[in-house]
Amino acid sequence: MSKAIVPNLTERVKMKLRHFLGCLLLILTTACVPASKLSGPNHPPPSIHATNPPATAAGPTAAIPTATPPPTLQPTSTPLLFPTPAASPTALPVTRQTPLTLMLHRSHAKFDTVAFLRDFIALVQQSDLRVVTYRQVAEDPDMTATEQGRLLIFTIDDIYLRYPMDPSVREMIALLKDAGYPAVLGIITEGDYAYPETVATLEELTALGWEVASHSDTHRNLRDIQKIAPKGIYPEIKASLDKLEKALGLRPITLILPEGQMTQGDQQLKRADLLWIVGINGGVTYETTATYYYVGREGPSGDAATTFAVMQKRFAP
Repeated sequence: MSKAIVPNLTERVKMKLRHFLGCLLLILTTACVPASKLSGPNHPPPSIHATNPPATAAGPTAAIPTATPPPTLQPTSTPLLFPTPAASPTALPVTRQTPLTLMLHRSHAKFDTVAFLRDFIALVQQSDLRVVTYRQVAEDPDMTATEQGRLLIFTIDDIYLRYPMDPSVREMIALLKDAGYPAVLGIITEGDYAYPETVATLEELTALGWEVASHSDTHRNLRDIQKIAPKGIYPEIKASLDKLEKALGLRPITLILPEGQMTQGDQQLKRADLLWIVGINGGVTYETTATYYYVGREGPSGDAATTFAVMQKRFAP
């Protein structure tokens, strides 16, 4: 081998060795430099997750500035669209006695309702009964328990909203007003017209504590309607409630059944949002937890004294 080639190889080896030793020295020197001196334009700060090194015997190491980590979010429950109601004890049904209830209509050739009512009022006064309405019972439900057997309700049917009141009906209203007794008036709302004087009388009476009840729109037997078209019950009732609310500004909570016939259309009655359904037969008691209350009543049975005795026997506790 030529002597000129060997010196060149030796010199290259020495250069690589010096480069290697220089790099090694640089690495060792950098590792010994405090971390605080590494921060600068050419050295980014430590990671936000770095922590301060522990103190040594020579003294505490300079604190390394760190970023505050974001707070940890605690898991929360997902809000419900409809809040769950608080638990409450299940209401138990309570059976209440239906107040004595008298059904009246206008006078006709075979029966003088006005004379009958005059005698009946005298019996009520002698017995010291409290005369109320269905709405009053709804406002004070406990009265049928605390005053059981001492309550009475008068109902007068077949009053048309679009016509003048029958003279005999006006006379009965006058008798009850003189006695200080309210009554429940069953109004038929057929047609689109409301007779002004009839509306004025109803407004006056409701201000005195009387109750206006629906007697349906067309006075058709609801049981008969149900046989033909079960869903036809609701429109019949709703039309009546809407018209009475429009005329008087008060929506009835009581339906007096035309011809006193109870319907089995429970869903239709629930849709109407009524509380009292007044028929004739049965209904001597009602359950306080029911959606609506079906109650019965008694019509004249001969003279006032006989009728009063029949009612006391029927609705006796």
